[in-house]
Formats: sequence, C-alpha cells, structure tokens
Amino acid sequence: MAFEKILIAFDNSDTSKVALQKACDLAAKFESELTALFVTTDTSDLSFQDSKRFLEDFSSSKGIQLNIVEKKGKVYDEVIKLEKEGNFALIIIGTHGKSGWTPFWMGSNAFKVVSSSTCPVISISKNAAALQLENILLPLADSNTTRQKVPYAAMLAKAFGATVHILGVSKSDSKDATSHVTAYVRQTERYLAERGVKYTVDIQLGKLVPETCIEYGAKVNASLLLIMTETESSGVFMDSYSQQLVNSSPIPVMSVHSRDTRIAGAAGY
Repeated sequence: MAFEKILIAFDNSDTSKVALQKACDLAAKFESELTALFVTTDTSDLSFQDSKRFLEDFSSSKGIQLNIVEKKGKVYDEVIKLEKEGNFALIIIGTHGKSGWTPFWMGSNAFKVVSSSTCPVISISKNAAALQLENILLPLADSNTTRQKVPYAAMLAKAFGATVHILGVSKSDSKDATSHVTAYVRQTERYLAERGVKYTVDIQLGKLVPETCIEYGAKVNASLLLIMTETESSGVFMDSYSQQLVNSSPIPVMSVHSRDTRIAGAAGY
C-alpha cells in the first residue's frame, strides 16, 4: 500500500509550490516515483518552460528524480486520466492559489479530482508550508466505511514518527451513534497499538462535525486530516461537508475513497 508512484498537479502558483515541497518529502520517505503534471488550458497564460525549469531546479535541490508531463485540456480531466493511465497511488494538489489554475481549484471543481480518483488525494493550502508531519488527525464517524482510512494513517505515522489523534465524532449523540463510534475508536486503538503507532483519543458527539474537526485539528497542531469521500451516515462527509473541508481547511486534507482497492481488507476489522 506504500506510495510507489505520486502525481502532483503543478501550475507554478504559490500553493502548488508548497504542494511540491510536500510531495518531495513524501517521495523521499517512501522512495516513490514522482511525476509533475502541467496542464495548458485554452485561456492559460502560464509558461510551461518557466514551470519546467523551476520543477527541475527544485527537485534537483531535494535530490529527487522528477518526471514532468505537459498536457492540454481541462485540468481535472487530465489529472484523472493520468492517474488511471499511470496507476498512481497518491495525488497531491494545491488549493486556493492566487495565480495559476485558481478558478479550477475553487468551489466544486477541486472536488472533482477528489471524487473521481481511485487513489487518495492530498489537498494543501499555502499556509501549510511550515507544517511538519508530526500530528495526524483521524476522525472516526458512525459509518462502517470510516475505518478504511486507518491503514493510511498508520502507514504515514510509522514513516514520519507521527502521533495519530483519533477523534470519535458524529452530529448525533444517540445511543446507536455513541455505540458505533466508541466501537470503531476502540478497534482503531488496537490496530495502532499493535503496529507501535503513538496515538491519543477523544470523542465528541452531537456537534457540527466539519467545525469540530478543524477546531480539534488546531488544538493538536495537526499537519494532516484524513477523511473518506463516501457519504457517512453521521453527516461527517456528505458532499457539502467534504467540499467544505477540502476547500477551506487550513490543515492539509487527505481524502480516501472506499473504492480504493489498495485498502480492501487492509484494516483487518
């Protein structure tokens, strides 16, 4: 399940440069093959040659071998096409840039990559530049798909020596919701403990979930927030909530889809 091949969508904006930095960090840690995709659109005035020079210089300074691909068309289409053609294990994108593909990364368009990909997508905002991967926020809802992101949290935590902060969370505080969330939290504790991963636990029920995730992430100084892109019965990651987190979270968000075949049965629950 390691990230053998990583794809970064690059547009020479400040946010994509932050994303590139994080992509290089991950590629170095997992010895991944790293590919940067630059898409020229019909209305784009971006210079591929300028971006290519920057990418080559930056990756060389990091000691990372980087493949650079240029495509023309709609950005999200080209990202997803290349992901499937190249069998990538992870996509990294920058969000909320003031230059580059800003219209694409704003609103529902950014979520097209997240919802259409079969591999995880990490979306990173500009203010994530100083964050080191030391604390990972792992919210668990009352859905049976919520635990499918646990193996990714464990893998990243092991690689970077990070602490996983388990947050049992639901908009409901009913008996059923409490029972499910508590059971999933306890199962995840055992999973992480068996793998020697450091973790903390908190459970917060009957609260607005996206806001709770972001507030708790700030409290524990989280440098990554993991979510499932499937609808969860608690309302954690209904589409509007997913988009809110992907586009607005100051914490980098790793979106995992339940159709990701890399994690089928990996959680061992």
